[in-house]
Amino acid sequence: MDNITDYVRWYGSLDFEDRPFTRVDNIVLSQLSYLDLKDIPELYAENGAMTMKDAVNYLTNHGISIRKMAPDDSVRFTNLVKACANSKRFGSLYISSFEDVYDEEDSIQFAAMTFSPEPKGGWAFVGFRGTDSTIAGWKEDFMMSFMLTSSQKMAEAYVRKSLENFDVIMTGGHSKGGNLAIYSAAVLPDELFDRVEHIYTNDGPGFCPEVLKEDLIKRANPKTTRIIPQFSVVGNVFAPQVDDSHVIKSDKQMGDQHELCSWLIDHGDIMLAPEGLDPIAEKINSGFDRWIYSVDIEERKRFINALFDAMSDDGTITVEQFSAQGTKAWERVLNVVMGDDEGFRIAAASLPDQLLLDGAGKKVAKSGLVRQFRKSDLAKGLAMILSGLVIFLIPESFLFLFVTILLCAATIISIVLCVKKMKKDNWNLQPHLVDATVASALLATTVITFVKEGAFFVMASGIFAALLFACAYNCFARAKKTHNRPFVVMLIIMSAIWAVSGIYILFAPENTLSVYMIIVGILAIIDGLIRVAKAYRIRHRWYVK
Repeated sequence: MDNITDYVRWYGSLDFEDRPFTRVDNIVLSQLSYLDLKDIPELYAENGAMTMKDAVNYLTNHGISIRKMAPDDSVRFTNLVKACANSKRFGSLYISSFEDVYDEEDSIQFAAMTFSPEPKGGWAFVGFRGTDSTIAGWKEDFMMSFMLTSSQKMAEAYVRKSLENFDVIMTGGHSKGGNLAIYSAAVLPDELFDRVEHIYTNDGPGFCPEVLKEDLIKRANPKTTRIIPQFSVVGNVFAPQVDDSHVIKSDKQMGDQHELCSWLIDHGDIMLAPEGLDPIAEKINSGFDRWIYSVDIEERKRFINALFDAMSDDGTITVEQFSAQGTKAWERVLNVVMGDDEGFRIAAASLPDQLLLDGAGKKVAKSGLVRQFRKSDLAKGLAMILSGLVIFLIPESFLFLFVTILLCAATIISIVLCVKKMKKDNWNLQPHLVDATVASALLATTVITFVKEGAFFVMASGIFAALLFACAYNCFARAKKTHNRPFVVMLIIMSAIWAVSGIYILFAPENTLSVYMIIVGILAIIDGLIRVAKAYRIRHRWYVK
C-alpha cells in the first residue's frame, strides 16, 4: 500500500504547472508544517525565504536532526522530508513567514509557514501546524470548547499578512491546524476572503457553537475540503459541516490513524474508504459530543484549566515528560478529577457515562430519590447497616446468585438493545457493530462463567473485590473532607481494612467464603455506624446552636 512519501517519489519530477495542486499536495504540505525550523535564523529575518531543499540541507550541514514537532512516527516523517527536499515539485518551493510561538503561561502553541513557487506574488499555501507534544498545546485544543483561543486570533493575523505578499492563497493544516485553516479564512472581510482559493482541513476539529457563529463557518463551506481517516476522533470534535468531505484509508489502527504519513494514496489521489467511519470511532464521537454538551461552558472552563494545570505541575512541559513520571503524575490528575470539587467529579463521571451508557447513568443520578439519598449521611449509614445485617442472614449461595443475576441481566439487556437498534435500521449491522460486539462479549463471558469449572468463583471474586476497593476509596475520600480528627482516623482505618479485604477475596480459596462474608458484614455495619454517628453529631450541633 502506498502513502504520501510514495506520492512524492512518483510525482516529484513534475512542478505545479505540469500537475496542478491536488488534495494530496495539501496533505504533504500540512505534514511538512510540523518540521522544526527554529534553528534556521534566515527564516526569521524580514522577508526571509528559503527553498525546501536549502532548508533541509542547512539542517543536515549543521548537524541538526530533521525533527517532527509532534509525538508520533518520526521515522516516516524524516523519510517524507528527505523525499520532498530531493524532488522538483516540493524541493523548489519557498518556505517563508515562519512563525513558532510557545507560551506556557498563556497556553499558546502556534506555528505556521508559507509554501510558494516564488518568494512573493502568485499563489501560496499557508500551512498551520497542529498540536505538538507540549501540555500547553494540548490544553489550548481543549480551550476551543469554551473560548476563542490565541492561536485562532494569530492565525487570522497570519493570513492577513500573507495576502499582502501573494495574489491568492490556500490555507491548510492537520488536527488543530485544520481548525486554524478554516477559522483564519472564514473571518476575513469579503475583499480578502475572495482571494482565498481553497481551504483544507485534515482531521481537524470544528468549532463550539457557543463560541463561534455557525454562519461564519458556513461561509467557508463552498471553498473547503475536509479529509478524515476511518478512525477519526479529533476531527469529529464539533465536527465541521463541510459538503466536500472524504474518509481516507490508513495503514494504522484506531487512534494512530490520525497521523498523516499513514494515509493511503491510490494512483495519485487519496484512497477513499467506501465503508466510511469506524463504528467504534462513531460511538466515541457521539459519546464525547454528549459529554461536551452535558457540561455547561463555565464548568468546562474550570475543569479543563484545573486538569491541565495538574498535568503541568512540577515544571512538566511535554506529554512525554508527564508519562515518564508514572503514577506520580496520574495521582495529580486523579486528585483533581476525584477531589473535593463536586463539579469536577460530576464532569469526570459524566464522560464514561456518555461513552458507555448513552447518558443513562446521569438520568438515574438526577432522580429525586437518588439525590436525596446522596445528600443524607443518615440514609447512607442506615443502608450500610442493613446491608451488613443482610449479609449475615443470607446463605453463601447468594453471592453466586447475585453474580448470576448481574451477568444474565447485563447480557439480556445488551442483546435486546442491540436487536432493537438493528431492527430500526432494517437489520443493518454495520452502524451497530460496537453494540453487537459488546453483546457478544457479555454472552461469551456469561457462558464461560457457567460452563468452565472454577470460572464462576473467579468472576464473583473479581466483581466483589472491585466493590470493596470502591468502598476503600470512598472512605479515604470522606476522610479528606472531614475536619473532626477522630472521624478522620476511623475512616482511614476503615479504608485500609476495605482495601485489604478486597485483596483477600482476589486470592482467597472458595472454602473460606463464609468467613469472608462475615468480615464484609461487620465492615458494612461499622461503616454505617460511623455515618450515622457523623449525621447525629451534625444535627446535634445545629440543634444546640
